[in-house]
Amino acid sequence: MAKKVKNMGLSHILEAIGKNALKVPQALFSGGISADAPFFPEDILVWKSSSEQTVTDVSIHQRMILKIILSGDVITSVDGLRIPMKPGDMILFFPFQFHSTRLLCAPSEYSFLAITFTEKTRNYSSLLPLKNHLLSPDKSDARRIETIIRTWLRRDRPAPEKAVLALMDLLWSQRRRVLRSEMEQPLSSAVPRETADRISDYFRNHFTSPISLKTVAAEFGISEETIRRIFHKSYGGITPGKLIRRLRMQFALEMLEHTGEPIARIAEQCGYSDTFVFSKAFKRLTGLSPQQHRKNYLEGISGRKPEERKSVPPGNGNSPAAGKAQDSGGKNDK
Repeated sequence: MAKKVKNMGLSHILEAIGKNALKVPQALFSGGISADAPFFPEDILVWKSSSEQTVTDVSIHQRMILKIILSGDVITSVDGLRIPMKPGDMILFFPFQFHSTRLLCAPSEYSFLAITFTEKTRNYSSLLPLKNHLLSPDKSDARRIETIIRTWLRRDRPAPEKAVLALMDLLWSQRRRVLRSEMEQPLSSAVPRETADRISDYFRNHFTSPISLKTVAAEFGISEETIRRIFHKSYGGITPGKLIRRLRMQFALEMLEHTGEPIARIAEQCGYSDTFVFSKAFKRLTGLSPQQHRKNYLEGISGRKPEERKSVPPGNGNSPAAGKAQDSGGKNDK
């Protein structure tokens, strides 16, 4: 008589069930397991800093960026907050969030890993608990990061969804840790938001409007010179006007690449009342006109036209062509 082969997979399932009574639920269409916040990352890119890379002033990106310090001590400034970081530390940058790095070591000793991504619906609200927090990966997180790297490098040809699931697990693990830590802290230990942080939030929420230094000063009840001093202290030599222009140009890139909106409409949504001024500012940034940039981008992807894309609400845009927008001209943003 043939020996019966034991099904190991079935053994694990039966062991998990044990003596628990898995009864048929009363409701078969609701009340099941679900995440407390929907989130699905896509278009994951992984890269390591090069020895030729220089530390710049304030940067703004269109994508989510998980930055992991590999070597060297630094101070990361984000939204006016200064966060010391050492090898092994992580921080998550949100789209259009101002950040910069000050080295506490020789440039040759500094390196980092960047995992950048977008979210399928461009909704990052579920990750807000991680904003401006110093994060530290444990052994499980390190294995998840390893999976993301190996998938990116195509080692052993793993399934691409492994990187997506690993990144979801990594971010959710960090989110649970931060929320648990905040619940354990007394309310009196909460750090008040700095003025620079609140002003930065105001810029991100209103850069599509014709705001100026004068209107921002009036909004916060302080002088224009005070705002300049706050920015000089928090962001170095960069001015509020430059930050507004960078936000507008980054958002213009998003709109051009992911929507079919006319150029005039994009200029308007970026706070420019004059399409010619917008086009001139955009060309100064990219070397191309808005029309040519859109054409080049669409030629780089297969079979998708702008009219097939949905418009992105102002302030939520993110683009695979992430980068730092340099200073460019525009109205009402001095």
